[in-house]
Amino acid sequence: MEIGFISMVIVVCVFCTASARGTALTFEVPDQKRFCLIELFEGPKDYVLEYKVLKGGQQDIDVHVRSPNGKIIYRQDKASEGRFEFETSRGDYQICFSNEFSSWVHKVVYADLRPADVHSLAGEANQQIPFVRTSGESSCDEIHETLTTVMRFQRDFRIKESIGRHIAETLLSNVTWMSVFQTFAVLITGLGQTFILKRFFTDRTSELGIKEGT
Repeated sequence: MEIGFISMVIVVCVFCTASARGTALTFEVPDQKRFCLIELFEGPKDYVLEYKVLKGGQQDIDVHVRSPNGKIIYRQDKASEGRFEFETSRGDYQICFSNEFSSWVHKVVYADLRPADVHSLAGEANQQIPFVRTSGESSCDEIHETLTTVMRFQRDFRIKESIGRHIAETLLSNVTWMSVFQTFAVLITGLGQTFILKRFFTDRTSELGIKEGT
């Protein structure tokens, strides 16, 4: 029993650690809440932060980036998307997405933090980058850069597909509810007209019967 519980805890911790190391995240920011990410950088390096609001309200959110010394180096209020390129220093950087200005609408945000330049395979493997590369190493690096570009195109396509699907689902919901409302309106109008016409002819028949009796 205890071994099974410990194994479950270890699996959950490994999963959380693997998720935390990812540079691309899709998350939901509730109304009147703030979602912050903390990234530790080892030294000077050029990074790019890209974000986009996928759905929710007017598709806007407040964004700011805080350096290790506490200075805000980037800030955008009620932005739907953005791109920020900066040079890091050693320390913890804080990236916050705030939906505190919204009173009831949740926002779904996509954020991607990645190096500005595509590194060679040796650099990503934490190995010394050779000054002179062989033809095989050059070919592998070219393939690596091409695949990285393809991956970014696929990422952009998935984002656009997600936004388009949300717009289609919202439009379908609005059309469905409007159709239901119009159906009830037509039924109520038809029943009301039938009732009024029936009452009109009933009163006319009664008046004719009274006149014939007199």
